[in-house]
Parts: sequence; structure tokens; C-alpha cells
Amino acid sequence: MSENDVRLDGARDIRTKRVRRAWTQNELARQLELAAGPETRHTLPSRSSIIREIRFHEAGTHQPGTLYAELYRRVWARNPEPTAEAQAEPSTDHLALAWTVGRLNHRVDRRTVLSLAATATAGAALDPAQRLMRAITGDHRPDDPTITHVEDRTRGFHRLEEHIPGKSLYPALVTHLNEVSTLLESHLADDRRHRLMVVAGEGAILAAWFAWEQGDARMTASYTQLANLAAKQASDHAIAACMDGYRSYMVTGNRARSTQLIRSGLDRLGDGDPATRAWLLARLAEETALLGDHCTALSSIREAADVYAGADFNARPWTCFLDPGRFASMALTVYSRLRRQDDSIAAMEEIALHLGPTTEIKKLCVVKAEMALAQYRLGDVTEAVICARSALDATTAMGFPLGWERLDNVATELKPSRTQVAREFRTEYAATRPSGTQSSPL
Repeated sequence: MSENDVRLDGARDIRTKRVRRAWTQNELARQLELAAGPETRHTLPSRSSIIREIRFHEAGTHQPGTLYAELYRRVWARNPEPTAEAQAEPSTDHLALAWTVGRLNHRVDRRTVLSLAATATAGAALDPAQRLMRAITGDHRPDDPTITHVEDRTRGFHRLEEHIPGKSLYPALVTHLNEVSTLLESHLADDRRHRLMVVAGEGAILAAWFAWEQGDARMTASYTQLANLAAKQASDHAIAACMDGYRSYMVTGNRARSTQLIRSGLDRLGDGDPATRAWLLARLAEETALLGDHCTALSSIREAADVYAGADFNARPWTCFLDPGRFASMALTVYSRLRRQDDSIAAMEEIALHLGPTTEIKKLCVVKAEMALAQYRLGDVTEAVICARSALDATTAMGFPLGWERLDNVATELKPSRTQVAREFRTEYAATRPSGTQSSPL
């Protein structure tokens, strides 16, 4: 059967083709509208109704009729799937891809990652990799280009985790850290040893995060200890502060402990590293809002905004996610929890300026879930469900625990609603969410 055919019994086929194109259901609905053309577009229902039809088709509740079958055929024909090489499959050389992305030293979108995946697989990092192998096997001591190579790779891993599930990146990151540890065993000049210590700490932070995502409490604790040791040895307090920030997410549901960790991170950091400080201040605002400390929450998010205005979110690998759209989503979380409607609307308008088809998938997990909560609290149930479904698509694709946690909040908040769209979403969510919850290892 060709790509352009739509099987009437192929519910899974529709979802597979959508996911391979990295589309949300909202984006597929938009593509169906475009495919209809001016002559038949007037016969289509509203966007939310089209999304509901897509949900039914993908769930196999009922089959696409003649109109939808033809529209699907046109959409697949107009938008061919990315090639296998460009989909960042598990066969991709993630070590090479991380180095390639890290060398760019700026935010990369989904399309750029997919494009670079084929290049990385083709061996673009061959020469630096050979130099690194010689250093590890003892043929010569690590030189500056070798250390720059592992620094780039570390930065690249932090950027890739916004696009590729942690379970796919985790093995390559462990290999990377093993190589760094071997280099540290060499006789190095103090400045090069310091650079590798920083790399070890920055990598260990992400390894702890991936281990937590996989539910491995032992390795989460081990990599957390490594990150803190590297921070101490390198006198790089920002690494330890970042680790505290990550741990504040890991202590699921324990708001008091989360707040304590965030304050610890801020104390370690002092006035250094504005991007990390802005992130931690925004985290403090999120958590204190839930604890009912509205005064601290409001002052913290305002201070965070002031600090963020002068920060470079590319300064450290772990803050590369904190672009203006993601920072606005943290502000939205706070203002929505405080029920500040005007501020919530302003934050959503800011987010809308930075979201698009190439937005990082992991970012959508959290951002769209927070937008769903805000829309529901503003009284727009239909738009809330559209946002929640986008978050569900992204979270399912990434297997992201934090995404499931945020969606749990959405499903709970929608429970009192008697609207059909809210009931349908909660039913679908209950059927989609993996069983069990992420435990706190720390």
C-alpha cells in the first residue's frame, strides 16, 4: 500500500504518519483545513471539531468518511515523511550528533536536529573522535582540541534532550562520561583538568536526570553525587546549584522539600550566572505559589523577570532550554496558580510569539499543559482541551515524567467540567497514561 493511501481500518496508520511528521493533532487539523481548499473548506466544522474527529479516527472509535479519507490522502501527499536517516532513529550516532549540535552553540529547532542527524551518522565527527580515542588509549595526552570536543558534546547532549527521549540519549551520555573519566586519569595541566571537571559535572547533571526519567533511583543518586563532587573540585558552584534545581523536580509532590532545594541552589549560586538564577527564582515562584505563599511567589517571579532580562541563556548547557517562550511559560504557571488573569493572558501572548511547528517537543509537554490549565481557569474549556491534547501528544512521544505530572493536574482540574470535550479528554487521558508514578529517589 502506498504512502498516499488511507486505509479505512488503519487508525494506527493515521497516528503513525502524524507522529513521523512530528505534528500535534492541532497541526494535522490545520493541514486538513489547508488540504480542503476554498471549494470545500466551508463544509468543514470548527478546528476543535476536526481535532475531535482525528482523535476518533486514531482511537479507532469510527472510521474516516469519504471527505476525511480524501483529505488525509492529500495531506500525506503534500507532506512526505522525513527520510529514515532524518528521523533521529536509535541507530543514529548520538555521540557524533551531540558534538555536531554542541558546536553550533545556539538553540536548535526540531528540523535542524533532524537534518543534522544524517550528517552525524555519516561520520562528520570522525577526526575529533579519532583524536579522543588516541588520548583515551594513552597515545598522547589530551590537547585543547580534544577537550573542546568533549565540551561541545556535553553542550550538545543538553540541547538534544529537548528533542530526543532521554532513554535514547542515556546510553550515549554514559559512554561520553566514561570517556571523560578516562581523560581525567591522564596527567593533565591544571587548566585542562579543571575544564574536564566542569564537563564531568555538566554531564552528570543530565545523566542524573535521565536516570530519574527511567526510574533508576540508584543511578540518579550516584550521578547526583558525581555532579556535586565535580562542582566542589572545580569550584563551580553553578553546577551544584543546577543539580539542586533538577532535584526540585524529582521530589515529586513534596513541595516543602522542593522549595528547600531551590533555596539551597540560590544560596550556592549567589549573584553569579544570571540565567541559572532566573530559572531558580522562577522555580521558587512556581513552588511557593502552590504552597499558598503568594507574596513570595509574586516577588520571586518579578525578580526572575528582572534577572532574565540581562541573562544569556546560552551561558551554561543546562539553561539552553530557557528561551523567552519557556520562561514565559514559567511566569504563566505562577500567575495562573495565583489566579492573576491579566498577567496570565499577557504570559500566554508572549508564549504564542515563540511557539511553532519546530518548537522542541519536550518544551511542548510542559508549556501546553500549563496553557491548558490557564485557559480552563479563564473559562475557555475548548481551548484548554486543545492545549491539553497537544501536551499529551508531546508527552507520549517523549515519555517525559514531568509532562505526565502536569497533565495529571490538567485532568484533575477538568474533572468538575460537564462539557463533552472535557469528558472526552479525561477518558482518552486515562486510557493513554502509563500506569504507575515516578518515585522520588532523593
